[in-house]
Amino acid sequence: MMKHKGRLRKYFADYKFNSLFFRNLLMLAGLIIVPLTGAILISYYAYGDIQEKERRNESEKLTADVYYDLKRIFKEAETELIYFGMNSNVELYLYDEAVNQYNYKIGTIRELIKMPVIAKDYIENVYIYSIKSARVITMAGVAKYENFPERELIDDFLQQNVQRAMVVSKDERGNYSRITMFQKIRYGKHVNGVAAMVYDIESLLEELNLPENAQMYLTDGETIFLSTKKELTGFSAAEIEAYDDVVHGNVVTGEKFITASKIAEEFPLEVITRISIDEMQGQLTAVRTMLVTFLAVMTLITLGISVAISFRLFQPIDRILSSFEEYHKVLVGEGELFEDRDELEYILNSIKKTATAKQNVDEELAERVSLLKKAQAVALQSQINPHFLNNTLETINWTAIELLGGRNEISKMAGALSRMLRMTLENSDTVVPISMEIQHCKYYLEIQKLRYEDKFDVLWEIPPEVERCRIIRIVLQPLVENAIYHGIKPLTNKGLIRIGGRILPEAVELSVKDNGLGMTEEELEMLRQNMRSDMIKESRHIGVTNVNQRLRLCFGEEYGLSVESGEGNGTGVTVRIPRIEN
Repeated sequence: MMKHKGRLRKYFADYKFNSLFFRNLLMLAGLIIVPLTGAILISYYAYGDIQEKERRNESEKLTADVYYDLKRIFKEAETELIYFGMNSNVELYLYDEAVNQYNYKIGTIRELIKMPVIAKDYIENVYIYSIKSARVITMAGVAKYENFPERELIDDFLQQNVQRAMVVSKDERGNYSRITMFQKIRYGKHVNGVAAMVYDIESLLEELNLPENAQMYLTDGETIFLSTKKELTGFSAAEIEAYDDVVHGNVVTGEKFITASKIAEEFPLEVITRISIDEMQGQLTAVRTMLVTFLAVMTLITLGISVAISFRLFQPIDRILSSFEEYHKVLVGEGELFEDRDELEYILNSIKKTATAKQNVDEELAERVSLLKKAQAVALQSQINPHFLNNTLETINWTAIELLGGRNEISKMAGALSRMLRMTLENSDTVVPISMEIQHCKYYLEIQKLRYEDKFDVLWEIPPEVERCRIIRIVLQPLVENAIYHGIKPLTNKGLIRIGGRILPEAVELSVKDNGLGMTEEELEMLRQNMRSDMIKESRHIGVTNVNQRLRLCFGEEYGLSVESGEGNGTGVTVRIPRIEN
């Protein structure tokens, strides 16, 4: 080994990056590191998308929960206030000017308005104002309207041409701590009084049970009625941070927050929630660090394996170069050893020069060519071990499961791709059972289903007797791929792919049909011409042409593919092969 290392340093010092050893090393390392890096990048961004989706869903759910809780609370208040107006004792109170003569009924009204306050912690007070008597009945008793603390709010409400309204009111210390809902009481065309329900903002926020990292605002577009930032309650909606960027009724992801909005048309009010994405960014940073570390470790392992394989690949060439050096007096002088572009070019030039210089060059040339062919064969055959890529996919699969706490879209895609690769590795037969070809296609569809979600459905209609017959490998998957990308993908509605099969006396037929865009007559005729040609031309349907050529080469000219299609009516491809049973 030390001897080889010394010689490699010598070759590398003269040939630099053109050395075959270095080029093989780069090729082998690149075949692993580039796909691995791509897979890690895909995993990272996919994980970020999943995190963002989860946060958006969390934001939407939080907004919906707050919206429906507030809607329920205010709807209950509206119902209670309407019920108060329909009460017979309240009606007598609103019609009467001398309240004192109905003291026995006022006590009943006070008991009536106490019920919601006792039942709900967030209801602070309920009162009924009589316009005729200029009195207000509260839980504490009867008060004169002129001395009532919320008289200005009631007067403003009565001047509005609305049946119901909400306002934010101040407490004795001058802080906005209450929300009051007013309801006009009408008997006929005239407004006889006002029923009001007062909410304690602090208790109302506790009732909503919001997460600590969430912000919530309730606004009518002008005033903030309720907010987790209590200092903003009662102020203009413009005080909400980045209020102009809110897409009302939708969810928006910003640099620091995910903002969701839901509008209640009947009040009208809008619930706005904001959830910080700092935690999500922290998780992404941790995942990025882990993936970078994993990539660094795998890069070191890959380089080690690549160096070992490159040593093995270079040994035949090194033996040839050693042989040339041994006979340099009759071949090419030592000074000319490193004048060529690389070792292989030197070997070829040496053989040519020796052939013209020596009479016995035929025997020696045959030996060198033989050694050269062996070296080329080793170089062509010693490609990167696919098992290593399979193991890498399994590592990604388990890493995704461990990171996300269970199976997920990343692990499912990696697992399906790993199984497809394993089927390719474990069976080297040219002709395989149709059942194996079906399974290979299902693994491919599993990946596409994860990618396109509910974009299409697949209907399998292949009877068991067809599955026992044999076919060349990788036939169904290219046809299904063609159906997805050229037929189903452009659709705005959901697509359907039907995969069927049947047995004829001397043949077996498989079919792949879709309800996609289909082809024009010109496109269909061009495809049929390409299929009839012995040359595979570059086209949108090169996979179909490739499968047809392989079927004809393997089974004969009478077998292969036939295609039927109509613009807007989908495409159907029929595979005809000889009946070969296991």
